[in-house]
Amino acid sequence: MVRKCIVASGVLLKEGKVLLIRHKKLGVYLYPGGHVEKDETPVEAVIREFEEETGLRVEPIGPMHGISDENVVERPLPLVVLEEVVKYPDDVHIHFDLVYLVREIGGYLKEGVWIDVSEIDNVETYPNVREVVKLAARTINSI
Repeated sequence: MVRKCIVASGVLLKEGKVLLIRHKKLGVYLYPGGHVEKDETPVEAVIREFEEETGLRVEPIGPMHGISDENVVERPLPLVVLEEVVKYPDDVHIHFDLVYLVREIGGYLKEGVWIDVSEIDNVETYPNVREVVKLAARTINSI
């Protein structure tokens, strides 16, 4: 049986550029993110993973509908939710990836590269990553 995991990722855009990291196992450039841990929400996971992988503190941004009561806190909607087959050298599993737009709120960049969005088709990555970066660039100005 194929293992299925929930992951959360963040796309950070600044001045027409996107921050990407080189994934150690996969050998390609990706936006920061990772598995949602036990007792962690996807929003908490994207914040934690982004800081662990880049040194930057971020917060998700996106549309909300204003739904709340004493037992409910609404969070920004992901930019997109993808079901991805991930092929590691020694494992294949499925990621249900909640990809958020994020904005920088602190920290210091320790790892990662800024890539001009217009150059994303020339980056060593997956086609879906290219499409998500383009979607993020089209969406960021409307939030």
